[in-house]
Amino acid sequence: MTKRNKGVITVGKGKILSTVFLSAAMMLSACGNDEQASGTKEKTEPKQKAEQPAKVKSEKTEAKSEKPSGSNEVFTPNIAKESQGNVEVVYTNNDVGYLKDMDGFKVSVNEYQIVKVTDMNDDFHIAFDDQNEGYVIIAKMKIENTLKKPMYYVPGLQIRLGGPSDYLSHNLNRSFVKEEYPKPKGTESGKWEPGEKEEGLISFTLTNEEFESMKSVKPKLLVDGGAADNDQFSGSSKHKEVLVDFIYSDEQAKETANAPKFYPDRLTTENMADKKMIFEKEGINETKKLGDVNVTLEGVQYTELIPTELQKERFRNFGDSGIAALTVKLKLENKSKENIDLFGVDAKLLLDDNRGTLRNDSMAETQDPKEIPAGETVEKYYVFMFRKDEFGLLKKFELEFGPFNGQGTEDQFKGKVNFPLPR
Repeated sequence: MTKRNKGVITVGKGKILSTVFLSAAMMLSACGNDEQASGTKEKTEPKQKAEQPAKVKSEKTEAKSEKPSGSNEVFTPNIAKESQGNVEVVYTNNDVGYLKDMDGFKVSVNEYQIVKVTDMNDDFHIAFDDQNEGYVIIAKMKIENTLKKPMYYVPGLQIRLGGPSDYLSHNLNRSFVKEEYPKPKGTESGKWEPGEKEEGLISFTLTNEEFESMKSVKPKLLVDGGAADNDQFSGSSKHKEVLVDFIYSDEQAKETANAPKFYPDRLTTENMADKKMIFEKEGINETKKLGDVNVTLEGVQYTELIPTELQKERFRNFGDSGIAALTVKLKLENKSKENIDLFGVDAKLLLDDNRGTLRNDSMAETQDPKEIPAGETVEKYYVFMFRKDEFGLLKKFELEFGPFNGQGTEDQFKGKVNFPLPR
């Protein structure tokens, strides 16, 4: 079964139209400290099978023929061979395009396949919650250490459902892919030598219920954990999280392709809420100078948020009026010779000139980038959330950005820049 966890997301505090909204914002802020590091947990599998090959009952001496859907071929014959069941391809994604580059240690997934297994050997029922049918997902993973030093990494994938602690994890016992699992040539410790490159398969086993649970959210695929240059895996959590849509059917693929392209934030990547576009404007490209940083307003998106069923409790303080969000896209160009820390930089909205201010909601924003490297340019997204009824009363927004409050920037980057926002 998947893990479930509930919490509350924060919203920035500031003067706003009513004490009701201010109270809601403060309550959310006070309750929003449940942020969890992603990609570090594994789904508990207390009933996993041992590493030895599965026993085959004497009355099932030959694997039943696989029945791929259309021209699809099953990625590995081991599913039919070991389960002694009927195997039918449900969906194959040959263009995943997933790449996680951890400073030169690269993990990619370009293909995965979902198959339905029925009438399987009794010895496999335990992996499918004592049912004689279920689903198997096989992903093709490529791992490459392009660095000139050894790196440590243990392959792993997640299918994220309702949040960082609500996910389906790959099989720890490598069901159906034990010999095809990507691992270093010389050791099981996770040590990858300089230049070492391997390709292999990684598997998930899902009950019917778990597969159906994906249809109530917008599942994401992500690499579990990070690479490090030491066997204690110190520093492995610094690597940026990468997520792509996990497609499980032709119909869902079409819906995803035709959906609006929303700016990234944790509301959507962690499946806290669905979005409906209210208004967007791209290509604003207005630039102002803040110390040695060129700040460019690139675009804005106004959206309605619809909390997912499992995450409704997080948004309870917004009441029944609904929730609106504004996401601002900035391009930040560092013209200095020092890295600039983005932690603590002020970003807030001035509401209708003098009605009040609203700070950005950092708990709803992507955590990366955390800094602007010297001489480089990054994109950064800032999120502001409102009660929908009060959002409708506001007529004018102005973004106030700055000063930079990170270490070493207090004196060099004083001041603020302001951008009127289209509405």
